[in-house]
Amino acid sequence: MADLLNQSLGFDQVRWATNRKISYDSMQAFADLPEKTVLTPRTRLYRLLRMAVGTYFDGVWWMPEQVFKELHNDANQSSHGGGRLLRNYIAQAMALPSANSQLCIVEIELTQQVYAWVGNTASLFGRPGGTEQVFLPNLADKDYPRSSPYARVVKTYWLQF
Repeated sequence: MADLLNQSLGFDQVRWATNRKISYDSMQAFADLPEKTVLTPRTRLYRLLRMAVGTYFDGVWWMPEQVFKELHNDANQSSHGGGRLLRNYIAQAMALPSANSQLCIVEIELTQQVYAWVGNTASLFGRPGGTEQVFLPNLADKDYPRSSPYARVVKTYWLQF
């Protein structure tokens, strides 16, 4: 039987997120040591994007569905709600840096069981954090980052300003 994605890895083996331009310690984004968790098929995850360009699976930071829905509902109930407010709520809760370039959201659904690290966000960039987040490395196909053998894109959409 084949291992599930990330099953044989410990957090210390994946916490140093490296891409073409930067490398950083992912532990700094968590308030405490995250828990290695099995995510099941049909689990929905969300994240902000700069542009909907198709490379959705190469990012490692995701919001669980319940967190996204709570933030989305809070923004919609505000008399001055909209995309900018939702983006600001997400940035506050997920301890993201301020950025006017985050204009889209991608929603994915897992098609296979995977291991991810789940924990509360740390207080970063002067933001409170404290919201559950998912760290899910290795999701993209190694040769084709626009696809994943473990997930599918449900939809992408622009934030309305």
